[in-house]
Amino acid sequence: MLQAIRDMSGHWPLSAIHIESFADAATLAVADDHPFRVRLARSGAAIDVGADQSILDAMRAHGLDVPSSCESGTCGTCRTRLLEGVADHRDLVLSDAEQADSIMVCVSRARTPELVLDA
Repeated sequence: MLQAIRDMSGHWPLSAIHIESFADAATLAVADDHPFRVRLARSGAAIDVGADQSILDAMRAHGLDVPSSCESGTCGTCRTRLLEGVADHRDLVLSDAEQADSIMVCVSRARTPELVLDA
């Protein structure tokens, strides 16, 4: 239903609509989720993200302190700049234009074998 509201109101200014969803990353999981790699451009680190793991959790497991709050793709706190790769956007925050160069690491995944993040 939320997607239908987004589709019908897509021509409105972003400030005219506010949508909230209360789901966690496990709820957003898809049966065919697959592992992928995230490369961090600033440090050069490569992090493997498991099929049942969020990018945020994988980054934390590598000792990185990543800002986050809702961890359900609704608040925007974990927004990270996407430099390369194609993301599977599962958030409820980013507009189509913003999805070109940003990703919400708490819920989104990769459609390509690797994503390069500005981190």
